Amino acid sequence: MFQVEVQWLDEQKSGAKFALPGREEWKVEHITALMQVLGQIREEMMPAVPEEPPQLQEAQFLHAPRYKTALHEFSGGTLMQFRHPSLGWLPFLLPSVERKKIEEYFAIQDVQWNERRPGA
Repeated sequence: MFQVEVQWLDEQKSGAKFALPGREEWKVEHITALMQVLGQIREEMMPAVPEEPPQLQEAQFLHAPRYKTALHEFSGGTLMQFRHPSLGWLPFLLPSVERKKIEEYFAIQDVQWNERRPGA
């Protein structure tokens, strides 16, 4: 679609300049491709995306995101996609061990929620 020219500002890749030559009109598919390229640039930058998420109080949450899930036929894991209104469908492959952990977390949260609702 288009070529993005990246120039790193330092050896640590803590900053970059980039140019988008030849692009005057932007359509949905161009923005989607640009987001993918920018994601690849961010992946190389330092500091890296933290391994641990921010504190829950600091995060902005999407309410009731759409999602799709299916069994991964080769590994027994779970293919999962979440729809982000600006980033599109974000794909993930959860190993079966991680799926089990999530099941356990959800079960604990169900118990916690039921304990908070008297008479439920």
